[in-house]
Amino acid sequence: MNAWLVVAAALAGVTGTWLLYLASPQQQWRAPDPSPGRHRAWPGALCLLLSLVLAWPTMGPVEAVSAWLVLVMLVASLAPFVGAWRARRRGDTR
Repeated sequence: MNAWLVVAAALAGVTGTWLLYLASPQQQWRAPDPSPGRHRAWPGALCLLLSLVLAWPTMGPVEAVSAWLVLVMLVASLAPFVGAWRARRRGDTR
């Protein structure tokens, strides 16, 4: 197993999940953007796909998919809490 590919896959997975969270209009990480966000999910989806593609040859198919899903679920469940903390620090209590 090549450690650099695993690290790159993990970073791409975390980045992709953050980008998908930021594409949501209800997120609290940044101030609300009035522009319509129809195509904001594409960069996150591409990062997640890159993450899976990088993990696939290093871990094998079953291990790569399960590790990828665990990473995405972990980051996706922590993102709202980090967003609420950042909104509180900004003083934005929406």
